[in-house]
Amino acid sequence: MFKLKCQNVLQNNRIKNFVIYGIGQIVNLVSPLLVMPYLVAVCGKEGLGKIGVGFSFALVLNVLVDYGSYINGTKEISINRKNPEIIRTKIVSIYVMKFFLILFSSFIAFLLIYFIPFFNKEQGVFFFSFLYVIGQFLNPTWIFQGVENYKWISFINIISKVIYVACVFIFITKRDDYIYANAYLGFGLIISSLIGLIYLIKKYDLQFYHNVIKDALVLLKEEFSLTFSQLFLSFYQYLPIMIISYVGGNGMAGQYRIIEQIVMTFRSYLQMFFNFIYADVCLQIHTSLKKGVSHWLKYNGLNYIFILLLVFIAFVFAEEVLLYFNIETNDLKPMVYFFRLGLIIPIFMAISFALKQLLFALDKNKVYINITIGSSIFSLLAFFLLVKTIGLQGAFIATIFIEIMVIVLYCAVLKPIIRLSK
Repeated sequence: MFKLKCQNVLQNNRIKNFVIYGIGQIVNLVSPLLVMPYLVAVCGKEGLGKIGVGFSFALVLNVLVDYGSYINGTKEISINRKNPEIIRTKIVSIYVMKFFLILFSSFIAFLLIYFIPFFNKEQGVFFFSFLYVIGQFLNPTWIFQGVENYKWISFINIISKVIYVACVFIFITKRDDYIYANAYLGFGLIISSLIGLIYLIKKYDLQFYHNVIKDALVLLKEEFSLTFSQLFLSFYQYLPIMIISYVGGNGMAGQYRIIEQIVMTFRSYLQMFFNFIYADVCLQIHTSLKKGVSHWLKYNGLNYIFILLLVFIAFVFAEEVLLYFNIETNDLKPMVYFFRLGLIIPIFMAISFALKQLLFALDKNKVYINITIGSSIFSLLAFFLLVKTIGLQGAFIATIFIEIMVIVLYCAVLKPIIRLSK
């Protein structure tokens, strides 16, 4: 009876946490969809394309700044959540490491913006986009994920996006204001992250300790291979719009950005779901392989059904969805085709996200690294060739093919482990 009551309490807590976390993530997912039609109306699809390129620039640099904190950092805090001393040293050492990395990222950004013509001609966009990288450096969400404090995760998401949306509608009033759009996103994240960080400093009495620089350097060495692979993954996810802008111009990049934003909504949701259950999956697998894999399969199976339902709805109402984004009438028919082609991506992406989660939970980081680096290099090459040959549809065909290839490789690695767990 006591065991049954404990299970009910845990189940109720998980439902409560999911609702709290979900509210924050809904704001996270909806905010770009609120501002994008306004940005298209004010700045045009060319301006939207430039905003998208700047945002992708920031997202690639974010990978350097995160440097494994959202994977191994969250995992370590999850496993040691009842040991405040380990959590304290882990948080401080990771933030010192991230400080070194934000300095390095600033240097890289400076070189790109001032010496590469593609970046230099729109240096205002890239300069202001770097504020989002600073916000990600401060962002303590990875800590709250480890201890499963979903109230603070939602608070950070809601405050940052409210500031962003308000600033866009208040301050972007003319065509050339596109250069500030990503700055407002970064400003919102900086403010909300600082509030969360102050709370953690007080809660865990965070302060520098004697060997913190040494520990940070050790982390830099340990996490290098994982971050290197994540950097290649970010190239696969975020460089396509830069390739399209380079090959087809900002107009085509703007068209791609609209469809990508909808697909990215699926990706953001999948990342949200990944983060929500990741700590618990790690803990369950750490306790029992068989129960942990069963736990993972149940959660991701139900989530996949939900994704299929959303894709079906978006496919049926493709024209209505695109009209919401102020698509011009003469562009509507080809955009509907591209959009429906792009909707195939989340169907496979949901599977690859779930399998990736299991790889991390089972400490198969090295295998993941090799797969990620190889597939990312191949994908960029395929993406460039297909876009140059057949235009915008080539971008979506290349992405679909790569997602399928990655799923096959993940399954080849995980098949013996899942068979063992049975």
